[in-house]
Amino acid sequence: MTVTDIASWGTADHVRAALERHLEGALVEVPGDDAAPRWAFSEALRRSLMLRQTHPFDTVAIGLPDLLRYRELVAGSEVTLRATNIDAYFIREDGSAELHQPVMVPEA
Repeated sequence: MTVTDIASWGTADHVRAALERHLEGALVEVPGDDAAPRWAFSEALRRSLMLRQTHPFDTVAIGLPDLLRYRELVAGSEVTLRATNIDAYFIREDGSAELHQPVMVPEA
C-alpha cells in the first residue's frame, strides 16, 4: 500500500487512520496551538529513527508544520537527517508539502 493509494480513496481522517495502521503508530500528533515544537520534533525524529532501524531500505520521512521554529529545528539536525537518510517535509496550511533542502556546506 502506498501513500498515493491511501490518499486516492478517502478523507483526511481515512488517510490518517490508514497511515497509522500501515506505520504501526509512527505518526506523532503536533499540538494544535504549537505549544511544544521541540517536543513534537524530537518525538517525530525518535519515531523515524525507530522506523529506519526496522525498515533500513524503505523511504522514511518526517512531516512538520511549515513554521519557522520547525524549520530551525530541522536545519539544526541536517547532519543527523542526512546520515540516517530521513527526509523532512514542511506541510503548508493549504496541504501542500515542501521537501527540506539541506544547505550544502563547501568542504574546507
